[in-house]
Amino acid sequence: MALREPAASDAEAWARFLVGEQQRTYAGMLPGDFAVRGLAQANVEGLAHVFAEPRDAVRRIAWRGGRIVGIAAAGPAPARWERELGLVPPPADRELDRLYVAAEMHGTGLGAALFDAVVDDRPHYLWLIDGNARAARFYERRGFVHLDERVSTGPTWGGIPMHRMVRSRLAVVPGDARR
Repeated sequence: MALREPAASDAEAWARFLVGEQQRTYAGMLPGDFAVRGLAQANVEGLAHVFAEPRDAVRRIAWRGGRIVGIAAAGPAPARWERELGLVPPPADRELDRLYVAAEMHGTGLGAALFDAVVDDRPHYLWLIDGNARAARFYERRGFVHLDERVSTGPTWGGIPMHRMVRSRLAVVPGDARR
């Protein structure tokens, strides 16, 4: 398996993997046109430009057997959409924006490797779709706590409620190499 920073040429594969994993993870909760809207929202051309000039964001892509099996991204906060909705100030200056792992890779340590590659010891927050218990447990083990808020995901996601989790300090995970 190769874990590396994504290149501009990875943008379309990244977007397709992301939307596919979102559909799998939230099956039965998303509107029927989610894939079309999600790919349009991913803006492959803009993503390629972002990958070419990473700035203060950290992104990793995991390839295995010629296909993506995981992605992760963290960077400065708040995002534009958060400012537009008045969800400011953010609870931390950095956001874990993406962390998706192919289902067949769950339990292999890939999620932890991606997390460790993009999240440093600064405070971070993330948005979690309500009801994603597997992800909640993963982040709780890494020191994130749930904030008491509910925000709509908007029309692309069918208005599913979500909330933020925040980690204000570096967490030590039992068995983690950071100990």
